[in-house]
Formats: sequence, structure tokens, C-alpha cells
Amino acid sequence: MKNLRKSPRLVYAGSWALAGAYNFLRDVPYMEWKSLLFFNVAHFSLWALLGLLAMPLMRRYPLGWSAKPWLLHLVLGAVFVQVDITAGHLIVYRTLGWHPEWSSLQIARVAFLNCFHLGMLTYWGFLGTVQLVDTQNMARRREREAAEARHAALHAQLQSLRAQLQPHFLFNTLNGIAAVMHDDVAAADRMLNRLADLLRMTLAEGERAEVCLQQELAFVQAYLDIEKMRFGQRLAVDCQVPEQLLHCPVPPFILQPLVENAIKHGVGPRAGGGRISIRAGEQQGFLLLDVENDDPPQGDGDTGFQIGLRNTRERLQALYGSAQRFELLRGGQRTVARIQLPLQRMAA
Repeated sequence: MKNLRKSPRLVYAGSWALAGAYNFLRDVPYMEWKSLLFFNVAHFSLWALLGLLAMPLMRRYPLGWSAKPWLLHLVLGAVFVQVDITAGHLIVYRTLGWHPEWSSLQIARVAFLNCFHLGMLTYWGFLGTVQLVDTQNMARRREREAAEARHAALHAQLQSLRAQLQPHFLFNTLNGIAAVMHDDVAAADRMLNRLADLLRMTLAEGERAEVCLQQELAFVQAYLDIEKMRFGQRLAVDCQVPEQLLHCPVPPFILQPLVENAIKHGVGPRAGGGRISIRAGEQQGFLLLDVENDDPPQGDGDTGFQIGLRNTRERLQALYGSAQRFELLRGGQRTVARIQLPLQRMAA
């Protein structure tokens, strides 16, 4: 089927060949088969050739609610059919020597009486087919253009969201480095070097819509290395990700804002620090990603309104629509930011 769609000329020629074969099989019980075969080959070859001339007019004047194209095709069809059947009869009669005494006008009259009604049916069937194919092609073209426009809009939206997130992350990280600069220059130097690694990872991701979870965790680990230099023993990190999930695709830069938010609200305000847990699991065909932290102290702002979480929610909605879920869960003394995505796997 795909090959036929890519070869409209083959489909066109084959359609006329099938019409000729049907006409031949219908009349073969009543006529000598060689003459009948020649008759049908001559007539339907002419249909195919003259049809190439008629198609531009059929496409220029498609049938619609106006009476004008209907009247035009009644006249055009009658002329086209009479020319076709007359030419076909002339070829057959002169080649096979049928009624050599007849003039061309007499042969045209016989052609009209025998074949005009069938020719008009063929013309209108041909016209309907051309119009149907053109309508389908136009619908497919519009659908393709709409899909391309949606893809371009989605790409622009994702790039905009990502452009918002990276300066925000960079600003916060530089603030953290500035906080230790005067107390521990060596630590600040190590943090700057690790930040350079982070920026290289960000550039390496380019404009990819997805990376494997292992790459995303490597980025998060580089960020955590900076934060550990800043918080020291106050920051404890626990990461539990099954090996079989490391090659699942996830949006790049999707976990870092959650980790940053967890540190800001679950570790930073606490004198004794806190613990961050990063977990991955699968459930009923979905990938679950959790970033868990201690509940923020009384009076700390609601994490749901932070730019990183809002950005994460918008990115997931743009990429996966209703197939994803992003929520904040509170229970006991812990808060969990949970992402649920369709479970897929990249090649190792």
C-alpha cells in the first residue's frame, strides 16, 4: 500500500487497466476475444491519455454548491467522452477493417449510440475520484502542517521554560558559592569547578527532549556535590535507583529543581540540616521519580509556589499531556515531590 501511495502514476495506469479488464470480461461471452481485447485496449488507453488533459480542469473547477462547475463538467464531459469514444472507434474500425465504407461521421454516430452513456458514467466517476483524492491529500497536508505547527510551538515552549530554569539555577548556585567564599576559599574554588562541570553537562544535552535517567542523575549528583561543600555534614543524601531503570528516558533537567527545592526548604532552614532521598521505581507501566525531604519548619513558604516546581509541572504537561502526573505529598514529617511518566527504555 505504501509503495502504491508513492507511485501515483502506477495507480493511475493500473486503475484504467482494471476498468478495461472489467469491460473485456463483461463482453467476452458475446464477442470474439481478440477483437474485443483490441477494442478495450484502444479505448481505455485513450481514456488514460486524455484523462491527463482533463485532470487540470477537474482540479481547477471542483464540484461544489455552485451550479457553474456542474454545468461546466456536463459540457466538458460530453465533449471529452465523444472525442474519446470516436477516436477509439476510428482506431478499431480502421485497423480491423470493419465497415470500410463508413465515413468518420458515421463511426462517430455509432460510437455515440453504443458508448456515450457509459462514457459519461466513466467521466463522472473519474471526476469524483480525482476530487476525492485531492480532498484527502489536502486534509493530510493540513494535518501535517498543523502537526508541524504544534511541534514548533511545543519546542518553543520547552525552550522558553528551560531558558527560565537555567539562569534561576545558576543564580542560586552562585549565591551559594558567594556564601562560602570568604570563609573557605578552597571550597569555593572546588564549587566553581563543579559548577563548570554542570554547565558543560547542560551544553552537552543540547536541545534533546529526553535523556536517560542515568545522565539526569549524574547531573543531579554534580549539583549535590556543590551543595555538600556548602552544607557539609548538615546535608545527607540517599539515592535508591534500580539498575534496570537507569536507561529510562526522562526530560533533561527535571530532577535538579526538585532537589534544589528540597534542600532550600527541608535542609537550609534547619540548624541540624536534613536528609534528601531520591528514588525511582516502576508501577503499572509508569516510571515513578520521588524527591523526598524533611518537612520545612513552621512558617516556611509552600514549595508548590516555587519557580522550579511550577516550571517542572508545565514542562511535564507540555511533553506528556495527561499521561504524566506531578504532585507534592506530605505525610508524617516528610514531603515528597513525585513525578509519574510513561515507562520506556532507551538502548543501553
